[in-house]
Amino acid sequence: MTVRPDPSAPDGPGGTTVRPDRPDRPAPDHPGGDLLFETSGSTGAARRWWRRPEQMVREVELIGTHVLGPVDHVVSYAPPRHLFGALFGQWLPRTAGIPVHQAWRQPLRPPPVPADARVLVVCLPMTWELLRRHLSSWQRASSVVALHSAAAPPPAAHRLVRRAAPLLRAHELLGSTETGGIAHRPVTPEGEAAAPWRLLPDVTLAGDGAAPAGRAAELVVAGPRLARPDGASRPPAHWATGDLVEFTAPGTFRLVGRSSSLVKVNGVKVHLARVDERLAALLPGAECVALPRTGDPLGGEGYVVFWARRAAGVNTADIQDALRDFPRPSRIVEVPAVPRTAAGKPDRAALLAAASP
Repeated sequence: MTVRPDPSAPDGPGGTTVRPDRPDRPAPDHPGGDLLFETSGSTGAARRWWRRPEQMVREVELIGTHVLGPVDHVVSYAPPRHLFGALFGQWLPRTAGIPVHQAWRQPLRPPPVPADARVLVVCLPMTWELLRRHLSSWQRASSVVALHSAAAPPPAAHRLVRRAAPLLRAHELLGSTETGGIAHRPVTPEGEAAAPWRLLPDVTLAGDGAAPAGRAAELVVAGPRLARPDGASRPPAHWATGDLVEFTAPGTFRLVGRSSSLVKVNGVKVHLARVDERLAALLPGAECVALPRTGDPLGGEGYVVFWARRAAGVNTADIQDALRDFPRPSRIVEVPAVPRTAAGKPDRAALLAAASP
């Protein structure tokens, strides 16, 4: 880590910042300054955000208590240059005083798993196939809990949760660099319906948290773990996440999609997250991503389905049939593989470039 002054911070201990720009080294004790993280830019322009050490400690304690339970060894596939990897690959093991193996350095190598250990695995989407390959190594542990973030768990996650039970249980964390963790839910076994999201105890709703069931509303949150934007003196009072949700009960909701992924096709609203969910459920032999159509002012709004073949026997007609209850996509584009960002999210820019004439 490097330590340098932040000109927008007040004088005193809070006026020094610590930047995690050396992810190849464990995070050392720091002088109490703020930490700098940058958003990936996958859903908007990249920005810089500052977090206080006490926010980091609060988050790992909160999720450790309410989600993970006791662990005594960590294997992290998430680089600590991103908030998720820093929290659970550095701050949690340091706070708990337990060892950590930084598997992101050599992800293809089977990690050392201590016998009879209670292991936390910090997961990105690509991790699940590696967990399947190395399942015999994980069976040395007394229990394994996987914590997933950055993007929706791939189908391999749900298959492995079913196959490896009761050794393995898994949880998904919803959050961002700006907000930290917002909500959590279990990763359900293949064939079971997704569980609703449950807010973490220190997160409050600053928007329309009382929206009637079945009506989508943007998720706007407040709480003590919001990050401070670069150049500002304090965190915002609340943060609009851009996520559209349907509230199912107090403190629980179903994620509908992103406000930026809501399109109208011939006057009919289409939530592209639901398109993705339908295709994932009906076509496990294909990986599909639906994105809004851009650059066609005459054609109006629409969406494009990008897909990569996972198994033989899947074709464009199967995608059209799976979406028979939805307005038809403007285009269906086959790609060799779905490109992903460093955080494991579909690379929107690369996909849209593939659709360009």
